[in-house]
Amino acid sequence: MSDGDDRLDPRLAAALAAARVSIDTAALSARALAAAGPELAARAAFWPRLLRVLGVALMPLPLLVAANVALVAWLYALADAWLPHGVAIYLAASYALAALVGVGLSYASIPLLLARRPPDDALAA
Repeated sequence: MSDGDDRLDPRLAAALAAARVSIDTAALSARALAAAGPELAARAAFWPRLLRVLGVALMPLPLLVAANVALVAWLYALADAWLPHGVAIYLAASYALAALVGVGLSYASIPLLLARRPPDDALAA
């Protein structure tokens, strides 16, 4: 093999030819498809459910963002009246970042939580 010759050793080729197994690929494919059928159907039903749930979950998002923006502005105004300017900005930015991460993680968990629910659950339909 090291000399660049890509032919098999005749003894190895004879051993491989003697151990050949006949496989009915059509029957094997049919059995695999029959076994995977329910899982494939459940996976195909997941995407329309996900779109419906995300559509409902995204409706209050503008109100949530507006409320958080107003809260950050109020927090900044309150902190700026009592604390140095840099500390007020730090507090407001820290809250805004924490709120952004919280909302992002909440919305990112929707597909994971939906995948754990059975497809016939009334809440997800």
